[in-house]
Amino acid sequence: MASTDTSTTSSQISAVANEEHKRTVDEAFLNKMKGLVERLRLENATLKKSLDIERSEVRALKARNESTLRNLKTEHRKKEEFLEKQLRTAKPDKTTDSALDNKVFEIKKLTIEIQSLKSANKGLQEKLKIKTKALINSPIASM
Repeated sequence: MASTDTSTTSSQISAVANEEHKRTVDEAFLNKMKGLVERLRLENATLKKSLDIERSEVRALKARNESTLRNLKTEHRKKEEFLEKQLRTAKPDKTTDSALDNKVFEIKKLTIEIQSLKSANKGLQEKLKIKTKALINSPIASM
């Protein structure tokens, strides 16, 4: 009977030791998981801040590009109006050949400037489209 008691006692001690070991391993695993979760939360917060900063920078760039585009359109319109006014007020019978040549030269010069403004306008619009697409397609924006 004494041997049965000792075997039962030793098996109970063994079971208690196994439970204690399992609990220790589970606690270590749980602590490790908590640490990983906390690290992921911090990384997520950092990424959200970065995304907010990038979005505000994109908004600023977009606003600046739109402002530049408006200014270019205004300049273009003013120069076109000036050119049209010059063409309407030009009276070829009173002008000399040199004055006429100067006006033709000025018209050509203004036409070239209008073309360059149009190409600059196109370039700015393309840049704006590219930056907008880049923002939309960026991996940070998809979060």
